[in-house]
Amino acid sequence: MAPSYMSQSELERRNWPCKLEYHISLFSQALGLCSFWRFPYLALENNGAPFMYAFLLLYCLVGIPVVFIEMAWGQYSNLAPPQGFSTIPIMQGVGWSMLLVALMVVFYHGAAAYYLLLYTVSSMSNPLPFASCNNTWNSELCQYQPDPDCISSAVEGFTRKNDAYGIETADGFIPKRFCDYTYNGSHPTPSIEFWTRNLAENGDICRNIQNVPAILMGASSPFLMPAIAIGVFLFVRLLVSFFSLLQEVRFTGKIAYGLCTIPFAVLVMVLVRCLTLTNAMEGVKYLFITQDLTSFQSPKLWKDAMSQVFLSLMVTWGGLYTWASYNRFYNKYEVDASMLLVTVPLLSCLPTISVFGVQGYLSYATNVSISSALDSVTGPMAPFVAYSEAVSQMWGDPVPWSIIVFATFFLLSTSAILPAIECMLSSVSDSLSSCRATGLRVVSSLLVLLFTLTVYMGVPCIVQEGALQYFTFFDTITFPVCCMLIAVPELLMITYAFGITLLRTNIKAMTNNSCLKRMIWPVFWGGITPSIIMACLCYTLYAVGKDGLQSLTIKSESDVSPDEILSDWTSIASFAVIGVVFLSIMVTMIWKVARASGSCAERLGDASAPIALGRSSVHTNGSGHGGRSNGDLYMADYVGHRDANEILVEDDIVTTV
Repeated sequence: MAPSYMSQSELERRNWPCKLEYHISLFSQALGLCSFWRFPYLALENNGAPFMYAFLLLYCLVGIPVVFIEMAWGQYSNLAPPQGFSTIPIMQGVGWSMLLVALMVVFYHGAAAYYLLLYTVSSMSNPLPFASCNNTWNSELCQYQPDPDCISSAVEGFTRKNDAYGIETADGFIPKRFCDYTYNGSHPTPSIEFWTRNLAENGDICRNIQNVPAILMGASSPFLMPAIAIGVFLFVRLLVSFFSLLQEVRFTGKIAYGLCTIPFAVLVMVLVRCLTLTNAMEGVKYLFITQDLTSFQSPKLWKDAMSQVFLSLMVTWGGLYTWASYNRFYNKYEVDASMLLVTVPLLSCLPTISVFGVQGYLSYATNVSISSALDSVTGPMAPFVAYSEAVSQMWGDPVPWSIIVFATFFLLSTSAILPAIECMLSSVSDSLSSCRATGLRVVSSLLVLLFTLTVYMGVPCIVQEGALQYFTFFDTITFPVCCMLIAVPELLMITYAFGITLLRTNIKAMTNNSCLKRMIWPVFWGGITPSIIMACLCYTLYAVGKDGLQSLTIKSESDVSPDEILSDWTSIASFAVIGVVFLSIMVTMIWKVARASGSCAERLGDASAPIALGRSSVHTNGSGHGGRSNGDLYMADYVGHRDANEILVEDDIVTTV
């Protein structure tokens, strides 16, 4: 019988304390930045409904199979990606590539958290700077309560009768509400101008320290007020992350309780308010009813949908794999996978409906079409602008509502980086078991958190207009192409090098579920899913070759042109990172084959045959090499399980005793 959690040695690799904490951690990740920020932003970028349906299609054909195979492989190996994928020597490059992408995930989500921090601090001002037109950055056109039916003195026929404003027509006097701005057909709200005329131009607050109160609070508030608020929120974020990572996953689930319960209630509250705004349902229809079928021809649509599938499910960058590796060997991972696969699309839809409800309201208030309502803030900041508009329209005093919403979202954004950082830390501790000691774990966790915090908060804080370039670097092709390059060899090598029969046999051993042995899974793992990923990858590269990266980048935002967003450094760095990922996979394959002995066929066979991860010998087929036939059984730590009388081997069937 396996030792209990509390009796594990300090140097042993810990497991999840209980299944509920594992599920809560998955739930908090599904509720995080990928759901309430990235999904709405990409849906706005790709005209709503087309992105929704492209995502759901790829979710079913790509996301579900990859989740099941990564959870199985992580639980099977009980190691971090670089060590776990060394089970098949030529696959080890896939593990190292995952580690690189995990680091990028931390920087990417951290930069988004930077702007959440600015909105959180701004929420502590009364009145809210994004709910008032009395700030220095507001234009004469700013309208606190925009109304397409209001009039100004510039309108022909304008008059005043009986203390009422209106238009004198042949049918008589028509009362109208008087606009308190200079009329030219534009009706920007304070939330839109807070971004376009303030943060977009002054987001680099580290270089404008003396103006921080005016930038964030719109008034001559004491300098220490925003400075203290920023310091407190950053410290809390660091503290939450530190305790979540302190002893592998021992405390991750406990922290996740707070990172998902209150935020879920806040998201529901925001959803209710957004749906009760005037004309909100028109925005929701725009999300679910396709206006133009030709939108499905866009390479950007499929590239964005594919990357969202990978990031939201934590696959191909080691997040889900690492968390699954902390499960006990005999864990019914299909239950965990099903829970994750159900919650991700549902939790992605809730905040997206909220954002599109605000878009419908703004289309009415500014008297423009649904598709044009957020044109001035198209890009990664659009969801934040929509949320600020929603809280400014909250019932009663909007200040406490705003503090609750943005402070909750900021702390919730912490969950987005936890699996990625755990992937990095476990990669080190699985290579050097001495690093699992509590003291070394504390030091390494703190160093990694401080380093990443400095980078992802420092870049947008210092570099003017660097935020859009930062997001463009990741979203244009870096994330999508890197994830696709990792997913294809991962699926094919596990399926064909490790072997379908062997894989299905050991899945049966872990779960005692014969349903997972059905042929539908190998058909997807070894055929349908990698084919779809390759088709999407080729379509993306075709678009780059035909129209350049401009066709795949985010739309222009405010007064920034696409050429400025896609700067030289973003293009060069994107191709450099993609090249590193590709070469790490290919060079590892070549190196492992070259190091083997024998003929070319024998070398390839040795390099692609399972090895015992340093814990047991390979079950050979009598060829003298480390190969195996489909009837052979290979399982990580097989000898340990056998000696403990925990398994019974009968041909290709492995069952628990």
